[in-house]
Amino acid sequence: MPISLLVALLMTEWASQTLAPAASTNTTAPPLKYEAPSLLTGTIYAKDSGQKKVLFHFNRAATRAGSKITVVRDFTYPDGKMAARERAMYDGDDLVSYSLEELQIGAAGSATIRREPGNPLKGTMAFEYTKDVASGAKPKTSTEALRSDTLIGDMVGPFLASHWAELVSGQKMKCRYVVVPGRETVGFAFVEESQTTYQGRRAVIVRMEATSPIIARLVDPLYFTVEADRPHRVLCFVGRMTPKVKVGSSWEDLDALMVFDWPNH
Repeated sequence: MPISLLVALLMTEWASQTLAPAASTNTTAPPLKYEAPSLLTGTIYAKDSGQKKVLFHFNRAATRAGSKITVVRDFTYPDGKMAARERAMYDGDDLVSYSLEELQIGAAGSATIRREPGNPLKGTMAFEYTKDVASGAKPKTSTEALRSDTLIGDMVGPFLASHWAELVSGQKMKCRYVVVPGRETVGFAFVEESQTTYQGRRAVIVRMEATSPIIARLVDPLYFTVEADRPHRVLCFVGRMTPKVKVGSSWEDLDALMVFDWPNH
């Protein structure tokens, strides 16, 4: 599988943050899993620059209407120009759809989940992706069965927090990660790498790596620095990002450092 097919890995980006409990924007209902924080920002630095070379800024905005949540994740250059945008829609705590706009290269795609009535654990995921939106070309499509623990970058933090006891006891937590450019999901596993201190607080470094040896040769592991204490927010991570970087005349996948600016941090 070409490495370009894995551009959506962000730990992830992304992948990329734990959502701390916060008051719901809907005063008549309790907070939902992916509702908070309503606003989260961050900075993407060149990996080995010692946080001196800023490549992109990150902004997550969430809005709720009843049980529906819309999350928009923007990646912008330091001058404010948009590089990429992700949009996720949830119904309660269930992912409904995810879209990716790769504005740098003029590509876009989406993944839509169709659950069986009365059985939300079963269904399908329908993908489409266009390498050149401006050309008007018909997107390529594919479909696969929906599997448990299917994640996008926006869901990684809550996944780690909800499986914290297992992670710190040494267990591997597996998931399927949505890769829109590849029109598929890819297997990954999380495992505790080490314990550390980050900005004066206890933290745990969690490694995310592909379960397929072929994919593992194409994508280096991602490393998340997570609060050891509740609510186990992801403070930063190193690995594949959503935006690309231009090298000469070519766009290449980017491995970098993302640092989050948590509210009341």
